[in-house]
Amino acid sequence: MKRNKELTLAVLGLFLIAGCAGMTKNQAAVFGAATCGIVGGGAGASVGNNVGDRSNLNTGLGAAVGALTGALICGSLAYFLTEEPKPPAPPPPPPPPPPPPPPPPPAPKPPPPPPPPPPPPAPKVARTIVLDDVLFDFDKSNVKPEAAAILDRLVVFMNENKDQKAALSGHTDNVGTEAYNQKLSERRVNAVRAYVVKKGVDSGRVSGQGFGESKPIADNKTKEGRAKNRRVEIKVQ
Repeated sequence: MKRNKELTLAVLGLFLIAGCAGMTKNQAAVFGAATCGIVGGGAGASVGNNVGDRSNLNTGLGAAVGALTGALICGSLAYFLTEEPKPPAPPPPPPPPPPPPPPPPPAPKPPPPPPPPPPPPAPKVARTIVLDDVLFDFDKSNVKPEAAAILDRLVVFMNENKDQKAALSGHTDNVGTEAYNQKLSERRVNAVRAYVVKKGVDSGRVSGQGFGESKPIADNKTKEGRAKNRRVEIKVQ
């Protein structure tokens, strides 16, 4: 009889554990008390019916005692034997945000500005040599020795500076006719040019023109002024 009770309790315990799986302790206690209360009430009613005169009172008392006893025992067992369900696992962490896109490459540097144009070459400075009237015989175009000394220095300069050119201009005063003075200025220019070319200066580097009395630099009313106007100018540039 005792062994049957132990077997019954074991089976009942397994039933409670299996039936209470997934419940909280309070839910398991209520489920166990209700289940065992029904079973205990039936067992108590059976026992009360077999005791004494088998009256309904004994049966009711037996059922009440059995139900209460079963509810207390099974409810307590279910409460203590049931494990609280484990909380759900936390959701996996969200995936890390994608890395930021790489910064755009720096804009290429603008090309440097073009260098400024070179400054224009300095204008050539013309050098002017004046052969006045005292370097020529009166009314002549022959080159006198004094004029030759000056022209020799011009020849040396021209031969050392091959890029230089000489422009000759002949002038007279207003004594005599205009046509005569024009011819005289041209003869003196040609005489100077012939001397320089004979000394080795290329003829293409020496030009000349006579102006007669058209470009005076002094007053022709005075002797000194007329002397200044009788001249040959040599511009070297």
